[in-house]
Amino acid sequence: MRATLLLVPLLLLASCSDSPNRLYGSMSQVYPLDFNSVRLTLVGDQVSVEYQRMSGQTVLGMTAKVTVSIGDIQPVAGNDIDMTSLVNGLPRGTVQRVESDGTTDFTLQVGKIHFNQEPVADAEITGWFHTTVAADSAESSSRTLNGNFQAKVEAL
Repeated sequence: MRATLLLVPLLLLASCSDSPNRLYGSMSQVYPLDFNSVRLTLVGDQVSVEYQRMSGQTVLGMTAKVTVSIGDIQPVAGNDIDMTSLVNGLPRGTVQRVESDGTTDFTLQVGKIHFNQEPVADAEITGWFHTTVAADSAESSSRTLNGNFQAKVEAL
C-alpha cells in the first residue's frame, strides 16, 4: 500500500514533464494541435519545422509547418528571428496548416522563431516559435500558435 502511495506522485510528475516537441496556443480553439513527429528540413536558405500527423510511415498532414528564410542572418543560433520582417518584399517566415484537401496559409501579425543551434545538415537542434495569426473572415479575433521543437536537420 505504501509503495502504491509513493508511486502515484511520481507518475503524476512524469506526466507533467514538458516534451521537447509541443504546439500550444489559442489556435487550439479552432483546430486540434495534435501531431506525432517533428521534421526539420533545410532547403537552400529556408528552414522548415513540420509538426506531422502520421499513420505508420505515411504523413497524413501537418498540424503546423513553420518556414523561415535565414540566408542573410549570421549567426542564426541564439537570435530571435522576426518572421514578419520582409526579405525581397516577402515575409521572412510563414505558417501553414497542410491537409489532404489543401493548405491554409496564415497571415502573421507577430512572429518570432529561435534556433538554439545552427540549423545545418545532420545537426540535432532545439528551438521555439511564437506567433499571432491575424483574424480572417471566419474568425473575429487573432489567435496564437506557439511551439517548441527538437529534431535532426535534414538537408534536401
